[in-house]
Amino acid sequence: MVNFLKSADKDIMEKAIREYTRWAAHELPDDLREELETIKGDERAVYDRFCKDLTFGTSGLRGKMGAGSNMINSIVLKRATDGVCDYLLSKHERPRVVVSYDTRINSMEYAEIVAEELAENGVEVMIFAEPTPVPVLSFAIRELASDSGIMITASHNPREYNGYKVYDHFGNQIDDKKARLIEEYIEKRDYFGEDVKDRADKKIAGRGEGAGNRAKEPGRENRTRRACPAEIKILDSHIKNAYLKALKEQVLLWTDESQARKELSQLSVVYTPLNGSGRDYVMEVARALGISDFTMVEEQSFWDGNFPTCPYPNPEYDEVFDLAIEKYCGKDTDIIVATDPDSDRMGVMARWQGGFRRLTGNQVGVLMLDYICHCLSVAGAEARATAASALPGSTGRQLAGKIAYKSYVSSPMAEDVARYYGVEMKNVPTGFKNIAAEMERLKSSGHETDFLFGFEESLGYLYGNYTRDKDGVLAVQMICLMAACLKAKGKTLFDKMEELYVRHGYSKSLASSVHFESEMDRENIDMLMKSLFSGQLESLMGQALECDFSGADMSLFSGALPCGDKIIVRPSGTEMKVKIYVYAKSDSGEKAEEKAEPGTRIASRLSLVPLTGLEPVRDRSRGILSPLCLPIPPQRPMDRNDN
Repeated sequence: MVNFLKSADKDIMEKAIREYTRWAAHELPDDLREELETIKGDERAVYDRFCKDLTFGTSGLRGKMGAGSNMINSIVLKRATDGVCDYLLSKHERPRVVVSYDTRINSMEYAEIVAEELAENGVEVMIFAEPTPVPVLSFAIRELASDSGIMITASHNPREYNGYKVYDHFGNQIDDKKARLIEEYIEKRDYFGEDVKDRADKKIAGRGEGAGNRAKEPGRENRTRRACPAEIKILDSHIKNAYLKALKEQVLLWTDESQARKELSQLSVVYTPLNGSGRDYVMEVARALGISDFTMVEEQSFWDGNFPTCPYPNPEYDEVFDLAIEKYCGKDTDIIVATDPDSDRMGVMARWQGGFRRLTGNQVGVLMLDYICHCLSVAGAEARATAASALPGSTGRQLAGKIAYKSYVSSPMAEDVARYYGVEMKNVPTGFKNIAAEMERLKSSGHETDFLFGFEESLGYLYGNYTRDKDGVLAVQMICLMAACLKAKGKTLFDKMEELYVRHGYSKSLASSVHFESEMDRENIDMLMKSLFSGQLESLMGQALECDFSGADMSLFSGALPCGDKIIVRPSGTEMKVKIYVYAKSDSGEKAEEKAEPGTRIASRLSLVPLTGLEPVRDRSRGILSPLCLPIPPQRPMDRNDN
């Protein structure tokens, strides 16, 4: 092999080669075996695939699909499932698990393999009949009193990714403690040990993993489900109907019902499910709200894991909405909404200066919080009475004692909104599982109804206690209610945002990302974070950078500047990238922009910090090699809108 891995640990490289050789010697699905043949002699490819075992990150596994211990494939998922089984069987005589999946390539196939592995380990298994949103799985776990749940999804990642999320009996993504325990059980299992090899030979010999790679509707029209063992139950429409009923109970009206229905009927919405699982659920929500002018982007309505018109199905990016704007929006269209493939995130564009502009996740979170608080506190008596019938035991209560939650990296402006209404705002580490854990703590102490709202700047929102994960379907419902309310007053979502700026001060938020290409670049990420925490980067661009918060395991750096800027740097838990956030606040938009500028420059400089001995990294967005040790960030950051 060509020796170009100057920074790679030679022991790890040797281990990777040994593991590659071991895998190549075993019987594998056809596509995995062919891939191993293809990369033979490719040192980088072998390293990326076999340098380590894919480990639990954001409540499970996530990575690129392919052959190898550091990739997502049937062998890795079977071993992980065996570990999950061992963990559950240590606590329950006959555990019950719900399995779900999104529309990605191989998701249904992986879900079937996982379900069979669970059943063969003595677990009672229930699996959805078709691709299903993440929040519905969380709801189902609670509804069916299950001990755990498994979701096959890579959320908003590019099409080459897939993943494996594990949920506890609360319907919450497993916390770090449970993840470590499960990982210990997984590590006791061998990929090709006698305990698993016999089953593997029966189920995957000669079978490829690309059956889900079809152009349209692989889960419904062009796909025949394999016969399920008798111990695996196929879930019918009961859960879907129960979930949709729960959503109706979260309808929060701003006026009497008849007037609200009239205004909703005049709203014009374009929706794209981005070839994902939210399609049928969102359309049911639109029908229930009475929105007659609700148009779906046809090319992005089919279940298709190739995402042919939007290869990066992340509603945080403007490009996601291009097709909707070009082909489906008319002069009367008020908003465009998008849900990601597993429908736990929602992005929105609204009318702005004769066209459309995307609201950031922070802006949407602030708008939703304000709307909820307004409806629950200052609506007229008639409106309160009407809404109280729609939200039994909730609407009309005093907001005192209510608690809202957001991630540390989400806009501080939400704290101002909460304070205005007398609501307590609490910050939690990134990951919606941390908000869900707080919800569960409230429930265990008898204060479940004190939960008001939770959100993350990465487009995750939840109102209500019916599920324990962020809900893109609920978010569509909420944003449509808000847009209809504002349209009746001759206003847009951006008009309302301006009102909130006037009330609370103008905020500027910026989020950007530095991308890395290979596992060999992971040490670049680690060294950047260590440099921040060690104080080596305490002064950038002539600005003092003072660390004011550090998360566990050096997972989050927060720096404060004398001008009032705040910078947060954290590695992504799901992709090979570092995310950088900048926040500034002033009494005008121009001043907020001006105050944010030093922080913005520092954010760009952070990607150029020379760290001796590191290999140059290819930057995906610009297609160049940095002459320094870290890649130049994208010229257009991910989020540049005000808030």
